[in-house]
Amino acid sequence: MIFCRPVISLFAIVFSGCFLLSGCTMQISEKEDDQPGTANALPVEIQMQRLHSYPEGGSLVIPATEMAAGDILLTSPYGPTSLGIRLFSASTVSHAAIYLGNDQVVEAVGGSGVQIVSLDKVMDHNSKIIVFRVPELSVEQALAIRDFSESQVGQRYNYNGVALMAPFMMTRQLCSLNPFSEKFRNSCISTLAKVQLGSDDDAKGSFFCSQFVIEAYNRAGRPITASDPVWVSPVDLLHMREGDVASLTPNKPLLYVGHLKKGIVENTTASIQDFFSFK
Repeated sequence: MIFCRPVISLFAIVFSGCFLLSGCTMQISEKEDDQPGTANALPVEIQMQRLHSYPEGGSLVIPATEMAAGDILLTSPYGPTSLGIRLFSASTVSHAAIYLGNDQVVEAVGGSGVQIVSLDKVMDHNSKIIVFRVPELSVEQALAIRDFSESQVGQRYNYNGVALMAPFMMTRQLCSLNPFSEKFRNSCISTLAKVQLGSDDDAKGSFFCSQFVIEAYNRAGRPITASDPVWVSPVDLLHMREGDVASLTPNKPLLYVGHLKKGIVENTTASIQDFFSFK
């Protein structure tokens, strides 16, 4: 594959700025079809990992009744810890949980470990809540997730896994130095993860938030990804959605259901749009 100098120069400029952000990944691929009238267009497609929490068509606010048991909630809790994680990872989310149905949510949090709380409590404690759905999740699998969640209530929080995740999120950006091969990126990240994070056995039954989400789906026979649960952060789950560039490849992209609660950025953006639209 031969790329013209402008393409390489563009890649160098974009990637040098992107690499400074720990959550930034790029995918470059050849265009499949030559469109008429595009003789001067770049011969490749450059797709950047999306940093915002909503799809290209914009965010959709939904009521809780739109959710189904087994839906994944990615959230932004109030407080400096969540803010620090979001700034460090260049993401809009820092926590993951699972909706169990009947206004109940299971999550793994520091101090309490695995707990089942009311949806009202989740709404009160987070500035943003995004709902994603695993495609083709059956009723039986959703019930299996609930059964596993109830059996794990009180399990310890995986503080060690969280501590190891921070440096890993930085070093794994080395795997994005070759944006032309998704296979290389996945293999590189998996190798680094084995060295820096270990395996799920090393967690010894303790969980951090996104690790618990992945493990619950594994136990239900509907794995979200082939990656070890201790390798997956809330940011990784966010980028497993449709139309994004995933750092850790999902078996099937997650479907965006909507926002239960919009964050400050989305509300501000909507207000600006309304102002200039004279609404």
